[in-house]
Amino acid sequence: MENKLKNISVVSSDKVLKSKIFNDFYFNSKNPTNECKYVYIDANNLIEKIKQTSNLVIGELGFGIGLNFLMTVKSLKKNLINNKHLHYISFEGHPLENKQLKEIYSNFKELNVISNALLNRLPLKMSGVHDIYFPEYNTTLTLVYDEFSSIKKFSFLADTWYLDGFAPKKNPSAWTEDILKNVYKKTKFEGTFSTFTSATKVRKDLIKVGFDVSKKIGFSRKREMLIGIKRKNIKKINFGFHDFNIEPVAIIGGGVTGASLAFSLNKRNIECFIIEKGNELGNGASGNLLAFQMPKLTLDNSIYGIFSLRSYLYSRNLAINLDSVPISNGVIIFPNRDRENKKFEELLNLKWPYELFHNYKSAEFQNFKNLHLFPNSGIVETKNFLKNLSKYIKFINNFEVKKIDHSKNKKILYNTVGDTISAKTVVWANGYEVKNELLKKICIPTSGQVTYIKKDINFENQKLNYSYGNFFSQEFNGLHQIGSTFSKDLNKNEDYNNELNIRNIPLFLKEKFKSQLKVVNSRFSIRSSTANRLPYFGSLEEENEFFIGGMGSWGFTYAPFLSELLVKHIMHEPIMIETKLLEKLILDNRI
Repeated sequence: MENKLKNISVVSSDKVLKSKIFNDFYFNSKNPTNECKYVYIDANNLIEKIKQTSNLVIGELGFGIGLNFLMTVKSLKKNLINNKHLHYISFEGHPLENKQLKEIYSNFKELNVISNALLNRLPLKMSGVHDIYFPEYNTTLTLVYDEFSSIKKFSFLADTWYLDGFAPKKNPSAWTEDILKNVYKKTKFEGTFSTFTSATKVRKDLIKVGFDVSKKIGFSRKREMLIGIKRKNIKKINFGFHDFNIEPVAIIGGGVTGASLAFSLNKRNIECFIIEKGNELGNGASGNLLAFQMPKLTLDNSIYGIFSLRSYLYSRNLAINLDSVPISNGVIIFPNRDRENKKFEELLNLKWPYELFHNYKSAEFQNFKNLHLFPNSGIVETKNFLKNLSKYIKFINNFEVKKIDHSKNKKILYNTVGDTISAKTVVWANGYEVKNELLKKICIPTSGQVTYIKKDINFENQKLNYSYGNFFSQEFNGLHQIGSTFSKDLNKNEDYNNELNIRNIPLFLKEKFKSQLKVVNSRFSIRSSTANRLPYFGSLEEENEFFIGGMGSWGFTYAPFLSELLVKHIMHEPIMIETKLLEKLILDNRI
């Protein structure tokens, strides 16, 4: 999972911005906002398009300074109401630094509010897919920080394409026939494109791959530009945002997965409710005082590494935005084997952003040579996170679903004493307790116990967390949470597990305790894991019945992201994730 992004510098003269790498201008006029509106927004008739669909999908080759995105949101924002949604997917191999963008945006006062919203949400500058949600504009921005050729890794269909990427003579790699062929494949029937260029070779290649292409008068002094439409290979696929009725949705399970599903449905204004067999949210494995959120980086481009990092970036950002993350200085990793030391040495050579992780040195740990810090990773206050995820959602407790009667228009859910609840759609999100027999074969129940020890004066002002095979949390509410044990034995053995958690604390942490290590409490739970360590989601044979599970001990990192993927799957929205990974996560073809 090497971070392949390269630095790119910009020179500016009187608002005319130029890339040093490609020796070309980001815009071909001194009035870039009007140029953008003319070349992309008006040429593709977007004001009318947004009226005709509930989810407008725009694809772009070349995010550049982001002006096309900002102008598109500004132009459509009055129409992005009543469940209208914009999904803007942009591929960019050379993203600019936030500092550069901030300086550039200072020249565009009319975009001040939108550009500030973007600057505040821009992801770490690292290879991969980054989703940014703007609830105030009903807009999702997906930034794919990779070369344009990576478009073939994803399965989605766009209503409109902005073909940018600098002039063909300056950056021919952005205009290859193979890239244009993939643009065509990922365009809906009667989908359109526009581009500032009128180069003969580009026009011929666009026709060759299947587009009907026309010339249009260019902006300002530019004589011509190209526009086009897809009319061949007629195969209408509905990718609407909310084009059919699935309401209300019954979510079975009140853990982090159920709460995350409720959040993803609620932000789409889809009526849903949570059903929990226990008394409160987090009754099961999600009910520990704290949870850790951090990625599991890998040296290769494995699907596990891609999923772990993508989940972490999404879920950590969500927890922060929902005010569920206590102030923290990150997580220190103590590799406890030679193999792990070697792995982290090689990871450092892959040039990950310093804000993601880096080698850590301090006087306190001078006897340790190979420590690594994940500065933005850390703990989540679980109860607060669950509460904020499921805010405004109806919660039905003490109701254990035993069976479901299916009819064409609704489902009747029965509990153990015969009480009923009706819904249009059902999602099973209750971990290892899922009722489906085939899913039970995939699910591997594993037990774990965390231990709570009383805080010590030497840790009161520290905000560091520690990972050493197990976890040791910073002080929170007078306690440290340590553990967790891991076992396929589902029987509770509280004293033994507490002893094991205490024994696994590294010696240097034990020595820091001024007072005696004192166990205050512990918590035992059972999780649902899988053989390949990846969670899963999909649909059952019954119409409008879905499932999600297999988070293991990483629920607070995996569940928010995977829940968003499941809701996209249910709603037939574009799922911007590598196809090879999506195939591993969706179990529809194996049930």
